[in-house]
Amino acid sequence: MGERKISNAEKTLFTQHIMDDLHKRHLNIYGKHAHTEKALCIVQVINYIVENISEEITLEDLEKTCGKSRFDICRMFNLFYNVTPIKWMWRVRLALAKEFILLAPEWSLTDISYACGFSSLPHFSRSFSKTYNETPLKLKQYVMRSIRQEAKKESSEYDFIFGMQRNDFSRNMLINNINTL
Repeated sequence: MGERKISNAEKTLFTQHIMDDLHKRHLNIYGKHAHTEKALCIVQVINYIVENISEEITLEDLEKTCGKSRFDICRMFNLFYNVTPIKWMWRVRLALAKEFILLAPEWSLTDISYACGFSSLPHFSRSFSKTYNETPLKLKQYVMRSIRQEAKKESSEYDFIFGMQRNDFSRNMLINNINTL
């Protein structure tokens, strides 16, 4: 199944949301607007992470994305998000996994964990439990009990988690949760 290409207008809108967030953060830190070069580097890194969320991502990959050293990238992320880019990426993965569980609780946790970039279900479960004080299985069971089960689920959840709409969904989830990451 082919992935839908993100249009330039969608990328521009996403970039603008991230830039707005960075400007607000920089204003709180320094009392003036963010240096454009740093902000653009972070936006490039964030775009790369979102577009490749299910893949293994290293600091070397992020270096290639914006042309800055891993130390510069880590320094910028620590400045704006108070965390390293890799830890930020794991937060995004966990938030995305939680959204996927809420969206399609009938999907297996293994499939959801791999779609969010976790290499194993136990690692996903430990990370999720530590972050949300609840196992992904308990959340899944709660959601399954609380929603009325339809006779047959539409296939659209597949597109959100694994297919054509994943990048759109990931970007929207990130924009909606940017202040908590």
